Amino acid sequence: MKICWVTPFVLRSSIGRVSAEVAKQLATRGHQVEILRCEDQNDPAEPLHPTALPVHHWRAYDLARLRAEFDVVVVNIGDNYPFHAGVFAILDAAPCLGIFHDFYIYNLFSGWLYYNGLDYRRHDAEIVATYGPAAQPHAVAVRSGQMLDMGEIAQHLPMTEWLAGRCEAALAHARFYAPKLEAACAGPVAVTPLCCPDRATPPGPPKAKSQLTLTTVGVMNPNKRVADVIQALGGSEALKGCIYRLVGPISDEERARLEALAAEVGFANLVIDGAVDDETLDRRLDEADIMIALRKPVLEGASGSACEGMLSGRPTVVARAGFYGELPDELVFKVDGEIVVEALRATLERLVADAPLRFKTGQAARAWALENLNAARYAEAVEALAEVQVTSRPLLAVGRRIGGELSAMGLAEADPAAARIGATLQRLFAPLPQ
Repeated sequence: MKICWVTPFVLRSSIGRVSAEVAKQLATRGHQVEILRCEDQNDPAEPLHPTALPVHHWRAYDLARLRAEFDVVVVNIGDNYPFHAGVFAILDAAPCLGIFHDFYIYNLFSGWLYYNGLDYRRHDAEIVATYGPAAQPHAVAVRSGQMLDMGEIAQHLPMTEWLAGRCEAALAHARFYAPKLEAACAGPVAVTPLCCPDRATPPGPPKAKSQLTLTTVGVMNPNKRVADVIQALGGSEALKGCIYRLVGPISDEERARLEALAAEVGFANLVIDGAVDDETLDRRLDEADIMIALRKPVLEGASGSACEGMLSGRPTVVARAGFYGELPDELVFKVDGEIVVEALRATLERLVADAPLRFKTGQAARAWALENLNAARYAEAVEALAEVQVTSRPLLAVGRRIGGELSAMGLAEADPAAARIGATLQRLFAPLPQ
């Protein structure tokens, strides 16, 4: 197949890092692959992920070529408009296979409105078109500031279906949000674990030491629940001697808030690194004894930081919710999705006290991650879905035509005749036996 792989590709993008590895694997499997960058701007000063494949930026590319020259256009969709601004024009230009890295893409939707100068009327119209008239009060509440909690917005207006309906096929990284894609995408939908390439210099087993290090990596926003961890550490004599290290971008406001909380609860070993390069991240993973990858609310389809924790061979603490809840119970340490501080404290105390448990679980988690989160396995899953997408096109084309005619005749969507016609089309277009 000739594949156009659409992705942010600047070095800062974790989706770009995954894309570089998966695109390479697809090329190794015999496909012709080109990378089409979808960042809003093409900044020549921004370094890109290394690749031997052709790379273009969507603003300098004739998008009409997508339909004419490629068998499959794979679009990586995340909740960051500056990184994904080009996906809208690309979805309009050709039938696409959408990879939904986040199940909550309201921020992408909001950015699309803002950068295109669209007002509240378009905001409400898109939400009603996606979820029906009953969603109008939620649309008004969120744009007017009455609904500010991200968990509540994710419950009512994740906007996943908004773009899934514009895709010919869709890929999820966890089962919990696959039904949203299936409800909106007319074509095939598949689920496969996130690809998380192993690092070139993976850390070895944690070294024996008297002072253990607990580590959280990624962008330090409030839904990472770092404050809950600090409260758990500060309220336990068994944990106060540990180091808690934060590795990843953090705002000055969030840094000050967390430092003030640590002082308030009497926890003196908070270390905030901020943003770091890959070499420093490797070193911090090597120094870690326990990885903490909590989320509330869960907004992403999968978590790179949780996958990194498992690949590092460290015991990893997660919430029992969304993608995290689907990880094998024996490979991670789950706390309730509500993240009760007392329960979190008990889990951490258990891990700090039991070195053999930490080592055994960490090694098992790394073995599982190496087998399930690698680029070769992910490329195979994308390839399989793309093949189903291509072979489904005649069925989808006929279905759209007949559906339009039935709708014009006034046949309701829930009419039993519609189900019978759909089943007949499925039989007519079923693959021939090999």
